[in-house]
Amino acid sequence: MSQNTSQNTTNEVDVRKIFHVALEHWWWFVIGVVICLLLGVAYYMRKTPTWTTDASIMLRQSEGAGSGFDAMSLLGIAGNQAAEDEVVVLSSRGLLYQSIDALNLWEEYSVKNGLRWQGEFRNPAFTVDYINLNEDGQLFPFSVTVNPRKNGYKVRVKMGWRSSSYRVQTLDEPLETRVGTIRIHAKRPLSTDTTYRVKHKRRELVVDAYRRHIKIAQYKKESNVITLTTTSTMPDRDRALLTQMIEQYNLNAVVDKNMIATNTAAFIDERLAIISEELGDAEEAVSEYKQKNNIADLNAQAKLFLEASSQEQIAMVEVETQISLVNYVDEFLRDDTKRNNLIPANIGIEDEALTASISEYNTIVLQRMRILRTATEDNPVVDQMNAQLGTMRENIIATIASVRESLQIRQKSLKAQDSKYNRQIKDAPDQQREYVRVVRQQQIKERLYVFLYEKREENALMLAATVMPAKILDVPQKDLESQSPDLKKILILCFLLGLLLPAGCLYLFILFNDKITDPKEFEKQIKAPLLGQLVENSRKAHIAIHEGESTVSAELFRLIRTNLRFFLSPKIQSPVILVTSCINGDGKSYVSSNTALSLAILGKKVVLVGLDIRKPMLATYFHLSTKGHLTDYLAEADLTVDDIIVPSGEHKKLDLIPCGTVPPNPAELLQTQRLDELFAELRKRYDYIIVDTAPVALVSDTYLLDRVADMTIFVCRYKYTPTEMIDYINQVIEQNRMHNIACVLNGVKSVNAGYGYGYTKKD
Repeated sequence: MSQNTSQNTTNEVDVRKIFHVALEHWWWFVIGVVICLLLGVAYYMRKTPTWTTDASIMLRQSEGAGSGFDAMSLLGIAGNQAAEDEVVVLSSRGLLYQSIDALNLWEEYSVKNGLRWQGEFRNPAFTVDYINLNEDGQLFPFSVTVNPRKNGYKVRVKMGWRSSSYRVQTLDEPLETRVGTIRIHAKRPLSTDTTYRVKHKRRELVVDAYRRHIKIAQYKKESNVITLTTTSTMPDRDRALLTQMIEQYNLNAVVDKNMIATNTAAFIDERLAIISEELGDAEEAVSEYKQKNNIADLNAQAKLFLEASSQEQIAMVEVETQISLVNYVDEFLRDDTKRNNLIPANIGIEDEALTASISEYNTIVLQRMRILRTATEDNPVVDQMNAQLGTMRENIIATIASVRESLQIRQKSLKAQDSKYNRQIKDAPDQQREYVRVVRQQQIKERLYVFLYEKREENALMLAATVMPAKILDVPQKDLESQSPDLKKILILCFLLGLLLPAGCLYLFILFNDKITDPKEFEKQIKAPLLGQLVENSRKAHIAIHEGESTVSAELFRLIRTNLRFFLSPKIQSPVILVTSCINGDGKSYVSSNTALSLAILGKKVVLVGLDIRKPMLATYFHLSTKGHLTDYLAEADLTVDDIIVPSGEHKKLDLIPCGTVPPNPAELLQTQRLDELFAELRKRYDYIIVDTAPVALVSDTYLLDRVADMTIFVCRYKYTPTEMIDYINQVIEQNRMHNIACVLNGVKSVNAGYGYGYTKKD
């Protein structure tokens, strides 16, 4: 319970300390807030607002293997393309290049409105023709700025940090610049109060810049919805660009679909021509056979024989049809002139594994075509895909061989079944048997011809279909709530920043400051009693107390004078009080002088002895001579006490014994018997002897005076004395090197001193 109470007390002290430090430096926060608010307003006035533009599309899913109108199946691909792959397609440089080129967004035109640059889309104020760009102009981005003047135009061409200015009377004339020869065309009258600018970059850099700003991703994992988002200062341009990207994506998909369909149509037409010729030959063979054998009508008999063949003959015709289709694809694959072409799809091959392999092969071919729109054959990705296609091509050829072998096995089985039928008709006349054979060949060719003709019609219907693979869910639209920067948010942020920056600086100042900055903490850490605190003397005068004066400093010295009675025993007559400090500048001479003067004002006879013989200051403060005083008395036996005592000039009850000339052996002088005799005589003559001594942390002189002292006052100075001196004083107390020690904290700000008397007179 006591530990928690102590912790709460510590926390309370810390909060109070922070509050006092902040209150003492209140003007830091005012300046910080004002500067940050001004910077925030300037940023808002200069920064062109940006908006977010977004759109969403949904990829159409396959409706089933039998759907001839599905966009994915129209591509000859089994099932949907993965949404992740379509994100890559939408993010490709080739698609973005086509979209940018369609909108002619290769250059960025803008006009200056106040401090802001506002982009111009579709209708810029001027255009630039690059007649002959030099090497720098072709390789590096640059900008052309036009400033209309009353007597002409100022044209500035800037590349990086370098810029050149040109003055021309009229535009529409070739202008030689640091980037080459250009010509500027004004599309409308240019205002003399406005600046116009165009930024020119290499097309590759433009595409890369747009690609970085446009974010394309799936709406959710495993979702077919894809979102397109971009943020810029020109939402109209972004809306047009996203719309164009979606349209171009759909158009490319239709082109790919038509490419497969066209390739398949050419393949079918080629096979139809061959089958048509073979069918004609078969029909001609039937006709010749009839004429040769003078057969008027064997249809009834042929029909009888063909019906007798039953299902085996029909199955055999289907198997032979599949063998023919497989052979056609095999011939296509082995043709080196068609190595990089799409394999005809949907031509009636029934083997699912072979159909799937062809679909996968076509997918890779389409991806290769997309990459080659913006890359060359030497591209590593293209090389990798070529190797992959070669491997897949060999696998498909191997699959075709396996499928052909399987069909041939089935064909043999059907022929075995057909042998039964042949035994039934072996006794028939040779003429009838030969006629059945010729009609069977005609039927096979006719069935294959009809099958391919139907596939050609299906392919033509597929070619005419215009189903888009991407359905627009949300058209590209500007998000009105996404405007940035927002003045209200900027002002709030700047206000907070204006408070945080000074607070951070104060924290660092406190963190790295090793001086005494908190009177309360000083009182807690010092092991000696606190005699009193003295506020900062704003008058900068050495004497801060006068008879009849009621300033804060005077009252605080009177408080110290009162507290002295509690530190000195009533048995001590004419006490000797040493006033010292740890380092120079703490104000020990100031404290000793004014403490002695306050006692004199009370009517006591007081003598102020200057024993800081290494750096004496009392003579200077009281405007006395620095020669012929205490050091001479200690060194010369013929001098008496009366020879070194001088009136202070400030009060009749206060006398001074200045130090005098700085001796070469101060430590030896302080250990002489004459010093003890001097203090014995002073005790007889005065009520109080105040001694101004040297800093104890620098020299040992003060420790030598402890033998004649009744009390020691340590003076520390606010924001001057290092905090490590507190430990030094505590060490002196613990080692009992000086006795009856009290402390005075000098130079405290009035807000931290804790004293508020309400006096009207100023220090």
